[in-house]
Amino acid sequence: MKKLLISLSVASLLSISAYSINAHERDQHDDNQRELMASLSLTQHQKEDIQQIHLQTKQDLGIYHAEQKQFRDSMHTLMQADIWDEMAVTNAIEQQMELTLQSRLIRAKSKHKVFNQLTEEQQAQFIISRHAMKIKKGNQRTQKPERKMQRLVKALDLNSDQQAQLLVMTTSDKAQRTANKEQLRNVKVELANIVRAKQFDDNAWLAVHAQNKEQKLHMAVNKAKSRFDMLNILNAEQRDKFERIIKKSNRGNRNKKSGKYFNEEQHLSS
Repeated sequence: MKKLLISLSVASLLSISAYSINAHERDQHDDNQRELMASLSLTQHQKEDIQQIHLQTKQDLGIYHAEQKQFRDSMHTLMQADIWDEMAVTNAIEQQMELTLQSRLIRAKSKHKVFNQLTEEQQAQFIISRHAMKIKKGNQRTQKPERKMQRLVKALDLNSDQQAQLLVMTTSDKAQRTANKEQLRNVKVELANIVRAKQFDDNAWLAVHAQNKEQKLHMAVNKAKSRFDMLNILNAEQRDKFERIIKKSNRGNRNKKSGKYFNEEQHLSS
């Protein structure tokens, strides 16, 4: 069972962490960029400059940790409530989106600085490699999604009625993600072009996010509602087990990220 819980990708199946406003997606993107940077033939000077950029970014983001924890605690309380309070959830997510916008701007500027530390040849290789990685990751995500469902069913010991309700939820969530996929892809392209420009345009970057704010808010609230509904089909014992699964998943993601950051620091200083 322990191995099952560790390997269970609950967040990706039900968007459980979605109300954290793409936190998992953001961390995964950062990890991918670090992996790509490590594959380039960086000079010692480039390594030192990039290392300094990352350290400064980490320091700049530190001021948001307390607010982020407060948001997580608030959302946890709302998710555990007996009645769904859409207004309270929407207000909490909207406030978090404003906070997240500032931290994402810091990250975007950091990526811009790193990208412009590269030569034109390295930049071209970075873009090509990143495209190849996206294709590979996409193929991996589409492989055997039913296995995740089977693991969740087994881990929580769901009865037939619970399984049927879970299937309806995941099907609805998948349909929504598919409907928004093209627009989200276009937004990512716009943001990537801003990051890769010679000069970072704050106004252009903020404008892209402003144009898609309502859609992102709507998606985040819907995903939070999915989690609330998920919790409400579980009994007390299953809820407790589900919370442990989430904690293990989050802790594993943090450890994985910390390990990759440490390895990158070793690579840059070598």
